Amino acid sequence: MPIQVTCAKCFTRFNVSEKFAGREGPCPKCKATIKIPTKSEEVVVHAPETSGPKDSRGRPVLKPIARQETNLSQVQITIILGTIALFFIAAFAFRFTYPQPTAYVAEVFGWVLVSLLAIPCAYAGYTFLRDQERGAYLGNELWIRISVTGLLYALSWLCMWLAYYMYDNSWGAAAWSTASTAMILIGGGICLATLEFEYLNGVLHYGLYFGCCLIARAAAGIGIFPGSVEASLLVNPPSNPVAIGVYAWEIVTPWLG
Repeated sequence: MPIQVTCAKCFTRFNVSEKFAGREGPCPKCKATIKIPTKSEEVVVHAPETSGPKDSRGRPVLKPIARQETNLSQVQITIILGTIALFFIAAFAFRFTYPQPTAYVAEVFGWVLVSLLAIPCAYAGYTFLRDQERGAYLGNELWIRISVTGLLYALSWLCMWLAYYMYDNSWGAAAWSTASTAMILIGGGICLATLEFEYLNGVLHYGLYFGCCLIARAAAGIGIFPGSVEASLLVNPPSNPVAIGVYAWEIVTPWLG
């Protein structure tokens, strides 16, 4: 086997045949005289010892877990962007179908919009905000966690109505800012619990969803926050099944025609 030699003057490293062990000769680069070490003098760097059980030959039984990258494919990117784009198209269609919606119709559509956006946004945010040093959730476990996250994100909009009642049944900057702050803080905790994000990354994850919801509501012409469309029906929504059915029919019939 060749012997590894390092010139003491120019620090060039090269291999010398074993038959020259113990002899002296010129360095092929700087021509300085160097002595070729014998095999017993050769320094050999060994791989670090591995811990854990070993077989009868001293070889490790357990193999280290290799890190797996989970980069998005072009198909996944297309599906995510296409799904979110469809919601925005539906929002614009609602805007032109209902240029002046009643408050009740506006808020019903708003709740449907933020609920349907929750899961696509949760999945999209998970793909690039998760900790890349940790193993990614895959398969059914991933979709269960994403679905739970999306459901809790959608329910977080109840904070808007809690703020509405807290401010004497009135909408305004104070109610909206209070509710928005609470939603973002709660959203970070939701993401921490369901997707095991760092809290700040969880806040960013929820912020992505929250921002998409505000843009979608604006695109639908119902205002970025609940209560932007003023009408008496907002304070006193229909309470009996017949009235609720009438308003549901008002929403559906333009799309059927």
